[in-house]
Amino acid sequence: MNIAIDIKKLYLIAILFIASCIVAIAFEFYVFLALPLVLALGYTLIIKPKYIFYFLAFCTPLSVHLLEERWSTINLSMPTEPLIILLLIGVFVKLLHTKKISFKELNVFLSVLLLADLGWMLVTSITSSMPLISLKYLLSKTWYLVIFYFLAIRYFRSERTIKVFLWSFIMAVVILAAYTLYNHSLGSFSRGYAYTAMRPFLPDHGMYAACISFVAPLLFVFALHGQKIKYSIPFRLICFGLFLFIAVAVALSFTRASWVSLVASLGIYIAIRFGIQLKHLILITIIGVSGLMANMDNLLTDLSRNKNESDDNIENHLQSVSNVSSDPSNLERLNRWGCAIRMWEEKPMLGFGPGTYTFQYGQFQLPHEMTIISTNTGRLGGVHSEYLRPLSESGFLGALFWVLIVLGVIVLGFKQSRTLTGSAKYLSLAVFLGLVTYFVHGVLNNYSDFDKIAVPLYSFMAVMTALELNYLNDKEDSKE
Repeated sequence: MNIAIDIKKLYLIAILFIASCIVAIAFEFYVFLALPLVLALGYTLIIKPKYIFYFLAFCTPLSVHLLEERWSTINLSMPTEPLIILLLIGVFVKLLHTKKISFKELNVFLSVLLLADLGWMLVTSITSSMPLISLKYLLSKTWYLVIFYFLAIRYFRSERTIKVFLWSFIMAVVILAAYTLYNHSLGSFSRGYAYTAMRPFLPDHGMYAACISFVAPLLFVFALHGQKIKYSIPFRLICFGLFLFIAVAVALSFTRASWVSLVASLGIYIAIRFGIQLKHLILITIIGVSGLMANMDNLLTDLSRNKNESDDNIENHLQSVSNVSSDPSNLERLNRWGCAIRMWEEKPMLGFGPGTYTFQYGQFQLPHEMTIISTNTGRLGGVHSEYLRPLSESGFLGALFWVLIVLGVIVLGFKQSRTLTGSAKYLSLAVFLGLVTYFVHGVLNNYSDFDKIAVPLYSFMAVMTALELNYLNDKEDSKE
């Protein structure tokens, strides 16, 4: 009897909706036709926000910016950023409703560093030379951190959720790479076509390469150690095939920073597998840097002799990494770095404000450092360094917090390689190596204010934090 009544109500609702659609079409009020989608989205946000979370992971690599100009203050990424904002509002509404706030996430030092970095960004936004630009940047940073780190930690306490999220992101990246390679093939895989083949999903090849590089280590670890994550042999073979596909995509992106980042990630993997401790790696690094500094004059002489410039030939293109005498891309990068340092020297403590480098660096260019691709207005691109940007925009403390975050992830990654066991160990290893690719890439480029990079950056950190919290809880339970 109740079922019959429910069916009658369903038929009545359907008839009323169809009638409403007919009226809407008759009066050309087409927006009304989106009502079911809006209602479904609202229901999902309230009842099943985790599904929106998965959907965002899939949408991020395939999102499209409203405007091409990277410096626009209203350049939203569709559909990800509106959904992120809605999810953020939902989180705050739920907090106000439940009035319960848990601080378990702060048991991991990485969380404290991220909050300290955000707090200092708030301070430098208040003192910013362009407050509106800094406010927009701060809000963007906040919603990425809240949703893809702190909220994600809650979800990632379940390893199944971690796997679903990672695979949602991986499959979208595979689609993105396939689309890009198809477009690239139309230009015979030349370097010129590589710079635009990924549009409209990404503005340039550097961000594209950084984005897809995140998943290469994931697929590599899943292929080699999938049995620990309970993956079957056929599935591991698929992972290996996808890894080779992504590796080829990175190679054909003609992005030298990503090539170097994958090599660095492989080096860290080898070090962990051979049981090399982090302190020994740091010691080797210090010795290596000291050796370079001691032979700086000879090194600069050798670099000045390198005339290899960016080229369709991958070998020549790779050799051009160290060309600081004639390669326009390298020289322009040095120009931007010089501007960032001079900006820091003018405002060493507070910087010019988050997000302001693009608008301010022009006045700090020196004529003899400018290149054929420099602009007098100084409104084309960023600082080309994830490490120098906070230095120029938020002063010494801003740069220090970012370096500490990077070191915190590295320390946690090496620690978890020793303390975690089973699937947790290899999930941690996979995302840690993915983060290493961007930390290395970030020496030469900066993209963390874009959803393509911010989402994997913070969510991968959240995976490591969630696994660490699970480990700490298990440790406490074993003591009891």
